[in-house]
Formats: sequence, C-alpha cells, structure tokens
Amino acid sequence: MSENEDIKIEETTENTAETAEEKPTEAPKPKKTGKNPFRSRKFKYGSLSVIFTVICIAAVVLINVILNLVLDRFNVEADLTANKVFTLSEDTESYVRGINEDMILYVTGDKDTMKNSGETLYEQVVEFLDKMEAMNSRVSVKYVNLLSDPDFAKSFTETLSNYQVIVKSGKTNRYRILTISEFMRFTLSDGNTYPYSEAMMYVNYGGYTVSDYTSNAEEQLVSAMMFVSQEDPTVVTFLTGYNEADHSVLDKILTDNAYVTQTAEIDKVQAVLEDTDILVIYAPRDDYSLDAVTKVDEWLSNGGNYGKNMIYVSTPDAVDTPNLDEYLAEWGLEVEKGYILQEDTSAAYYTGSSIAVMHDLQLNEETSYYKAMKIAAGSSFIGYYVRPVTKLWDEKSNMTNTVVASAYGDKCRIFPFTADENWDPSQEEQKAYDVIVEASKVRFDGSTPIYSRVIVCGSELLFNQNFTSASNYSNGEVALALFDANTEKNESSIRIVEKSFKAETYQLDKTAQITIGVIFAVAIPIIIIIAGIVVWAKRRRL
Repeated sequence: MSENEDIKIEETTENTAETAEEKPTEAPKPKKTGKNPFRSRKFKYGSLSVIFTVICIAAVVLINVILNLVLDRFNVEADLTANKVFTLSEDTESYVRGINEDMILYVTGDKDTMKNSGETLYEQVVEFLDKMEAMNSRVSVKYVNLLSDPDFAKSFTETLSNYQVIVKSGKTNRYRILTISEFMRFTLSDGNTYPYSEAMMYVNYGGYTVSDYTSNAEEQLVSAMMFVSQEDPTVVTFLTGYNEADHSVLDKILTDNAYVTQTAEIDKVQAVLEDTDILVIYAPRDDYSLDAVTKVDEWLSNGGNYGKNMIYVSTPDAVDTPNLDEYLAEWGLEVEKGYILQEDTSAAYYTGSSIAVMHDLQLNEETSYYKAMKIAAGSSFIGYYVRPVTKLWDEKSNMTNTVVASAYGDKCRIFPFTADENWDPSQEEQKAYDVIVEASKVRFDGSTPIYSRVIVCGSELLFNQNFTSASNYSNGEVALALFDANTEKNESSIRIVEKSFKAETYQLDKTAQITIGVIFAVAIPIIIIIAGIVVWAKRRRL
C-alpha cells in the first residue's frame, strides 16, 4: 500500500468518527407484532352489525309503542264471530261520529275483569264502548270501582250496583243508568222473545227451553245517549185516577227510545201538565168525570191553536164509560162493545177455543204511522181480544178520520159483551173491522196545516209484553210508531238489530283462509330464506 493510500484511509476514519460524534445513533423502533384490532375489517363490520342490531331493536320497540298508542286510540280489532256480535251497525257508527257534545259513559266494574270474564255479553259491552270512544273524541269511557271510590255513587240519587253503565251528557247534565244484565233477551221454544227474568220463569215453571239468546246492548247504549243529549225531549204524560191498566210495557218502549214519560192524576191537577207533548189515556176501567173530560178537551184544543196529540187505548173489559164514549163520538169515533172474531183460518190463531180472538191485523201503508215503523221482515201485527173502532164519518167540517190498522180480510164478526150460551155468530154482520183509527182536527197558519189528533186503539192487549217483546211480532214497532209519527223522531230514529249469541264460533270465509294460509305457509318463509341467503353471502366475505 502506498503512502498516499494510507493517508486517505486515516482521513476517512477521522471523518467517520467526527460524524458519529455529531449525530448519535437512534435506538431502533420496536417491530410491530400484529394489526390494530380497531382498524380491522372485522371490527368495522362487527361494529356496524351491533349498531344495526341496536337500531333495529329500538325501532321495533318504538313501533310497538306507537302501535299500542294507535290501537288504544283507534279500535282496529277484527270481529270474526259468525253473527258479528262485536260489530256496531252503520247507523250507530254514523250517530256516534256525529255527536258534538261531551258524552261520558261510566262503567261500574273493572274493564279487564269484564273483558276476560268469558261472558260474551260483558265482552261485547266492553268492545262496543271501546269502539264508540275510538270513533269520537267527545265520547269518553271511564271504569269506576264503587268500593274504592264511594264518593262516585253520591253524585246520583239512585242506588248504584256493579256492572252498570251510566250514560251522562256533559251538555245537558242528564243521565241514564243501564244494568248490563238487562241487555240479555231469550228466545224460547214458543218462538217468542223475553227479557231475562220473564224467560227464566217460563223455563223453570212452564217447561220451555231456550232456542236462542240475544243482546240489545247496542240499542240500549245508543238510546241512552240520544236520551241524555236531547235538550227538548218529547214528553209523554200518562193520565191516572180512573183505574187505568198497567202501562209499564208501553212506558219502557218509550223510554228505551229517548222519550221522557211521566204520570199525572187528572183530578188532582188544574190542567194537563204544560210540558206534555203527547197525552195517553191507557185503558181506564172507570168512566172519566165531566171535569176530567173538559181538561182533556181544553188541552187538545190548545186555545184553538191545536198542535196536540192524544192516544186513547181502550180496555178489553166490558165496562160502562158513557162520558168517554160521548167525547170520542165528538171526534167521530166509537169503540164497539165486543171483540173481533176472525173466521178466516189463514189469519186466525186458536188458543184452546174454537173462537179465534187472536188474529193477524193489517196496517194501512198509506199513513205516516206505517212510514214511521221499522218492521222486521216476516213479523206479524197481532190482535188479541181487540174491540172494533168504528168511524162515524170520514170527513166533517175540519175533521178527518183515517184508518191506521184493521182486522185481516172481511170475514170477521163481533162477539158482543152481552153474548150468552145461546149466542149465534151467524146473526152478526160479517165484514172488515178497524182496530186503530186516527181522528184529526186542522187549522191553517197561512198555508201550513196544524193538527190536533186523537188516536184510538181497540185494546190494551195490542201492547201486551208477549207481543211487543217477541221478535216475530211487530206490535212493539207499531206502538212506537204511534208516537214517532207525531214527532220529529221519525226522521232521526235508527233501527238496531239485536245480535244473537247462539253461534259464537270464530270463523273465516274460504278466501280469507286461503289468503292467510299462503301468507304464513309460503310467502313469509320464502322472504325469510331469501333474507338469510343475502346475509350469509355478505358475511362470508368478511
């Protein structure tokens, strides 16, 4: 090695030493032993899965809460019963939706207990009330425990009990108390329909059996709502004091249809009560005094203004009432002294006797009374020990007489009260006889006619409970029409069909069964399988 090369090596060594002193060597960084778990694809997708799961669970909970609130506010349950016992009629829905005042329905019972009682009637009432409340925000339902809230009962003069519905108007402050058990009606083996107490009497002591049982809960609830909401209800006054017949059956028909009823002893009042809209003389066994007749006449005349209506129902008994007879004659009507016998066997019903005193009656379809009737198909209007009502004239001065109902056909005779064992029916005239007749007087206010009317019925037995409550007779509808036709109720009344509980089976029609089967057996499983395949295909790439 040359001398010059030695010098270069030394210089290089020195320079390297100087550099080492000027820039000290850095410590080596530790080697990474693995990937950051928070940056891995698995963490990212796993986190997303957790987030989506939490969001889905929260969404499900939120949707469940919202749906529960909606279901509580809007009743959307389906009625799958064969007879639609939990479904309100269209007329009822229309009426409830149109209520424009606060309506409170108190129930003295526990809602859950009633709904889960296993008794269709109580379940039906709860369902009806839920639906009504959901239809209109002005309608509210409150369940009250009489034991834990004893002050509630103090608001009412009547004694309350469990399982009643108190319908109260927030506008008029009027109320009506309904007992749920009284909503039940039973059709017995004789074909007639009776309320619970009477039906059980016939079953226990008469040997009858129950062929069907129905509920008129809807009718009772709507009627009570209509009744309490009326600011100026129609008032019917029953006159008493002359041994009148029991009018409780007719009274119930009226109160069930939103009328207000009252009684007045005619001899103890100065005049017929001023708030009376329709007056009723119901089958008196004693004759009216002349003073009582005068009070009735003054009320009907109304100072010459007319505009009043009276219904006179005669007794089937052989009584002597000359003053009443004379007053009816002034209106052109006479109640004959005997019963109608029907000799047309197609219209006669024999009750253990060869004399047919129970028979079909015909309604005059041209009258406002017929138009006011809500008669069910296949029902009959039945007469029983009915006295003929004879028109003394058709028209006279400002008076007109109109037949409302008559005996069927012209093969009828009169069985006189004076008949004995020697009576020969062939001696009596055979013809058609009338049984309900309207007599009217009219005056004109300009071109507007204003009437006072007297409607005469041939027997109180036309409104016997067996006839008025039986579903195959229309006597109850006829009785109500005699009042409705002379008020504004004819236009606003609704017809509600009682619901049978006999067939309570839950069933779907064939189309619904196939649709539900396809959805649950085919569509939903296919959707689940497809969703599973999509999720599996995406996750296998992670």
